[in-house]
Amino acid sequence: MNKFSATSFAALTAIFLTSTSAFAADIRGSVKDEPAIFTEAKATNWTGFYAGVHGGWSDWNFERPDDASSPTQEIEGYFGGGQIGYDVQLPGSFVLGVVADASVGDLSGDIYKDGSAITVDSEIDAFGTIRGRLGYSLGRIMPYVTGGAAWVVGSTSEHCPKGPTYSSHCNKAGKYDETDDFTRFGWAYGGGIAGKVNNHIDVFAEYLRLDFGTESHDLGPKSSDRDVRIDGVNVVKAGVNWRF
Repeated sequence: MNKFSATSFAALTAIFLTSTSAFAADIRGSVKDEPAIFTEAKATNWTGFYAGVHGGWSDWNFERPDDASSPTQEIEGYFGGGQIGYDVQLPGSFVLGVVADASVGDLSGDIYKDGSAITVDSEIDAFGTIRGRLGYSLGRIMPYVTGGAAWVVGSTSEHCPKGPTYSSHCNKAGKYDETDDFTRFGWAYGGGIAGKVNNHIDVFAEYLRLDFGTESHDLGPKSSDRDVRIDGVNVVKAGVNWRF
């Protein structure tokens, strides 16, 4: 996790814990011998279906392992989406669950030059995960770890101008704009913390890391095939769920 992601997740978690504790205390009032947030801990059960919405920030690196001289393109931005899931609280405090989510947003990076004239740009249109979760109930608060499969839909493009001052490749191939729309599958893992506002609403903060490995992109007849590695994606998000 880079410095920005770590700071963002820490801030989200602090806000989450403070707001959940304050809201729980307002609802239930204070109890002399027990912290307000745990007043109804014994009666809390996480079993059930839920659906909700989320928002966050992510950063992506498109690297060229087949060409060390080619620069890495950095893509980052904000996103929003939704999730559905199901939890089962086991006898005791462990909670097993499964969650599926999908996100869309304005995720694009600066166009960079690959050589003297060729420019390359990439975009992320949507991404999501299907994951298992293992949590530990502390009453209305539940920290958890999570892992599973990830997917991403995006595009990478190559542009070549035409002119006497440009590279020999562009002079030979002529002006072109070629794009490869791609769908990739990989892995997601991370952790988070969830808290119940009441029996029907919970909020959460979560960090995920996504790895998609290296794949070759065939942009078109005039472009060279490109091996692109997408690993170490940082995803920081927070959201709210409705339980039923």
